[in-house]
Amino acid sequence: MSKITVSKPAQEYFKKIIAKQKMEGLAIRLSATNVGTPGVECGILYCPKEYITMNDEHFKMDGFEIVIDSSVSPYLDESVIDLSKDDDGNDLLTFHAPNLKKQDLPEDATLFDRVKRFFETTVNPALAGHGGAAALEEVTEDGVVKVRFSGGCNGCSMVGITLKEGIQSQLNQAFPGMIKDVIDVTNHVKTDETYG
Repeated sequence: MSKITVSKPAQEYFKKIIAKQKMEGLAIRLSATNVGTPGVECGILYCPKEYITMNDEHFKMDGFEIVIDSSVSPYLDESVIDLSKDDDGNDLLTFHAPNLKKQDLPEDATLFDRVKRFFETTVNPALAGHGGAAALEEVTEDGVVKVRFSGGCNGCSMVGITLKEGIQSQLNQAFPGMIKDVIDVTNHVKTDETYG
């Protein structure tokens, strides 16, 4: 389980903003996206109680709860959240996550290996909600990513949008300047599994 430190002023700040939302059981979610990539980011979000899952780690604070998905908790371990004032005297919430750039692949891992890991940790969990999956076939020397869809994505009329607005957008954010294009190499056949 991760270790999270939230200063007393930051806890008071969270309690106030949660109270303004007037939603029973509202928690604060700490998130990490694009983990293990150059485009890794962390964030602080509201989390309604219906979006708290069995995968979440729970941290009881003074009057509220912080949740973190266990898949990203190693990257948020030893995080510190504090509240200070900016130069104009406004509240300034800081989120320091020293393990955010933690790598779970060797330093000399190829771009293919890094993108494959990204598919495993980010792309496929999102597609699984629709019974779909995407396999990384190839990453060319000039940065073209070739993807093969299966399950609910095979034959889906929305696969083009999933490819360009979903996967390609995520890859461009995770691997800035490294991905030239993302193309679908699937021989699409509509089946009973096809979503939409």
